[in-house]
Amino acid sequence: MTSQHLAVVTLHDAAPAFSKRIFEFTDAFENLGINFNVATVPFFHHTEDLSRFPEFVDKLKSYKRCEIVLHGLYHEDRKGHMDDFHTKSKGTTEEEIRAGLEIFEQIGLRTSVFIPPQWKLSSGSIEVLEKLRFSLAEMQEEFFLLSHKPFRKIKVPKVLSWDLTGHPDQNVVRISTEEHRFNLLDDARGRKMIRLAPHPRDPHKVFNEQINMIRELKEQDYTIPLYKELVSELQDAPYSII
Repeated sequence: MTSQHLAVVTLHDAAPAFSKRIFEFTDAFENLGINFNVATVPFFHHTEDLSRFPEFVDKLKSYKRCEIVLHGLYHEDRKGHMDDFHTKSKGTTEEEIRAGLEIFEQIGLRTSVFIPPQWKLSSGSIEVLEKLRFSLAEMQEEFFLLSHKPFRKIKVPKVLSWDLTGHPDQNVVRISTEEHRFNLLDDARGRKMIRLAPHPRDPHKVFNEQINMIRELKEQDYTIPLYKELVSELQDAPYSII
């Protein structure tokens, strides 16, 4: 797969607590006929072990153009503290990532892609991901190509995200900002990558705008890859950064 322009679409925070919104997005992506990625939380809030939610898991697994990847372990605890992989010790990081992979294995999923909550990783976390044979990790403004030895850090345009606070009524401040950034990124100059990261706690009124952005990119012949396809594309970096 070779493309001049790439659009990476990843739905974040996939957990049973957000089932209604999650499947609103995934059904829309399926109807558009695009590839999409789902960043999935194995033990959301320290309460939602995915092995106890077979209907949710089966629905995610039913999509034909979807890649399910690991998004931390619990994302946030019962007090709202984020699962923070840029401050944890290497020991805790390895323990949590192994626990997430074990839950994935229990529900019949395998992945070599890791997206940390908040898109933040420490050097120790990266060493753990290498040890556990991950191929790719994603940050706000770069990818870590872990399948390359030594790993490669690839700069890319900052991801478009509408979830700043975890509260939809407060996240409305992101709508005009991300629309402006999308318009700057979406031009015809140079080799480009646009990343869209919808979240279930995005403002409800931005949903149609997000779907229209993706439709526009598809109509402009952007390649919309799964992460496993993106790994080979990243060998050809860099991409233009706005």
